[in-house]
Amino acid sequence: MITKGVILGRFMPPHEGHVALIRTASYLVDKLTIILSTSDSDPIEPAVRKVWMEELFPESVVIVANNGPRPLPVEHENWARIIRGFHPEKIDRIIGSEDYLVTLARNLDAQHFILDPMWMALPANSIEIRQDPFGHWESIPGPVRPYFQKRLTMVGPESTGKSYMADFLAQRFGGPYVPEYGRPYEKFRTPGKYRAEELHFIVDGHVAHRKTLSMKAGPILFEDTDPLLTAVWAEMLLGHSLPDLEAEIELPDHYLLLDADAPWQDDPLRYFAQQELREKFFDKIKAKLDRFDASYTLVSGDWTQRENQAVAVVEHMLENQGIPPGQGAPD
Repeated sequence: MITKGVILGRFMPPHEGHVALIRTASYLVDKLTIILSTSDSDPIEPAVRKVWMEELFPESVVIVANNGPRPLPVEHENWARIIRGFHPEKIDRIIGSEDYLVTLARNLDAQHFILDPMWMALPANSIEIRQDPFGHWESIPGPVRPYFQKRLTMVGPESTGKSYMADFLAQRFGGPYVPEYGRPYEKFRTPGKYRAEELHFIVDGHVAHRKTLSMKAGPILFEDTDPLLTAVWAEMLLGHSLPDLEAEIELPDHYLLLDADAPWQDDPLRYFAQQELREKFFDKIKAKLDRFDASYTLVSGDWTQRENQAVAVVEHMLENQGIPPGQGAPD
């Protein structure tokens, strides 16, 4: 006999308590249906939450029950009728963590399983997470983290410390950070002049890394370069812009623009060693940031000064739920 079960909730957002609850539910039934209670007024869109639940629980069926402009309380007497509409097959078990399930299970002629120990082992609260996601970061599952996460991206000419700074900040505040994809691409590419499509390959590789690593990173995602900087590389290498590449730019919450005043360090993968070219590169990056109306802080001086300026930006963002400082060096 195949055992069928249902679990009902708003999951706004789903947290580690929910994950434990639903995984436990999956051990109690052969087929689990997750009913996502939503409304048009929810602070997190129903479609976003449905994607989260499907990513977290790919073996379950996720159904959205939207009540229109106002949410329907989960303990409402109409839920038995609503669930029958979505799940005409006989339901064997109703699973959750609240006492309204006793009545709901009775109305569905099912057995209730109220799993209170899940909340004692992994206490979490969706409202508190929405109000202070940074303060409850460990309770946020990987697929949900990018929704609340803030991106801080390092840009600048070659040999200005982008990789070093991203790694330094990730070690100090929690990582991992997103490494630059251009360097490994450069290492293994066929020698010769760059083609436009290669810059697209670099963007694709970088964005794929970012999407993966963001699910493991902390409240601030530290990123070594991004598609905007790749767009500037296109201008430096090809002599012209790539509008189709620039259309793919998704601005982070804030940039650290590293000045060209850092000492040059030789590297066989680098192109523009002359200070004149480094400054030209810097000017192009700054112009691109301004053109996109990007939020950024200029970081300059010796390495200690650069570290202190970067740390001040991160501390400001952590203290203000990811809101970056205004353009220019932080106070």
